[in-house]
Amino acid sequence: MRTRMRNRMRIGMLAFFFAFSVCSFAQDIHFSQFDQAMLWQNSAQVGAFNGQFRFAANQRNQWRSVTTPYQTFGFSAEAKEFNEKQWSFGLNAGSDVAGDSRFRTSQVQLHAAHTLYKPNDSLEVRGGGSVGITSRGFDPSALIYDSQWNGMSFDPTLSSNETYATTARIYPSIALSVFIQKQQEKFRWNAGYSISNITRPKQSFKDNNAVVLDVRHALQASARMPLNEQVEVEALSLFQIQGKMKELVLGSRAYYKLPSEKWENQRLFAGVHGRFRDAAWFELGAEYNEWRVGMSYDINTSTLRPASTGRGGLEFSIVYIVPPKLKHGTLKKLCVPYY
Repeated sequence: MRTRMRNRMRIGMLAFFFAFSVCSFAQDIHFSQFDQAMLWQNSAQVGAFNGQFRFAANQRNQWRSVTTPYQTFGFSAEAKEFNEKQWSFGLNAGSDVAGDSRFRTSQVQLHAAHTLYKPNDSLEVRGGGSVGITSRGFDPSALIYDSQWNGMSFDPTLSSNETYATTARIYPSIALSVFIQKQQEKFRWNAGYSISNITRPKQSFKDNNAVVLDVRHALQASARMPLNEQVEVEALSLFQIQGKMKELVLGSRAYYKLPSEKWENQRLFAGVHGRFRDAAWFELGAEYNEWRVGMSYDINTSTLRPASTGRGGLEFSIVYIVPPKLKHGTLKKLCVPYY
């Protein structure tokens, strides 16, 4: 009984410090299906689609076998070039809750993007930026400590001997980015760079000024081309650096176009992706007219594998584009490729 209780205490502390270290040193809200969480990754992608408006929602659960499941949710909305100066604007909001202490990150961001260079319809260079507010906090009452072990059992009346200057922080977030998309006959590619957390806000709950949210640099790229009239293939990559942490994602997808006379875009897709020294995941989904729905599941390959038993995260994404208007005001029944 004693051993079981002590193990529960250790697991609880491990879960808290794992969540705390992740959130303190490396992690902004992010998703494995990064190319379907456009505004979370690169502000210059605002308006980089063929349509009037684009809406996206992302949801993720992970680490269910280790501790209280981590839950992440994100939503974004964009309006393409809705003023005369051809600026595109977007808004995204999200929440991430981690571990027994319910370490919560909530974020709201406003985005703007504009075409910097477009010599023709096949090449476009866009620049963008975002300003937002982020709130982070946790519930210390949900934690247990070694100092609360009285030698026989866990005693919640004993002091934890831990003091916090605050259990919540609110700070601004600022990011800048650039995005390039190019179409060469049937071959399409895009690439982007973004820099986030430019102000390096403080993160410590004990007023340690040395603990800040590091600047995050992100490079992404993808390319898509047809193999025949029904099959297309796509390669994707993402590389991020934030403080001492690095992330490299490589992946690929295959699309199968269903026969259809009424609609241009009606495809099934499947993909395999990997995050170096962390996880691999499989992806399934469909593109149907103006909709795109995806589902993926991470298989953990990191040093946490013994605790996670290989299980990682289940993630869903859904994107909807309001198609462009024809000159006479009706909507086109044609959906362009989803980048």
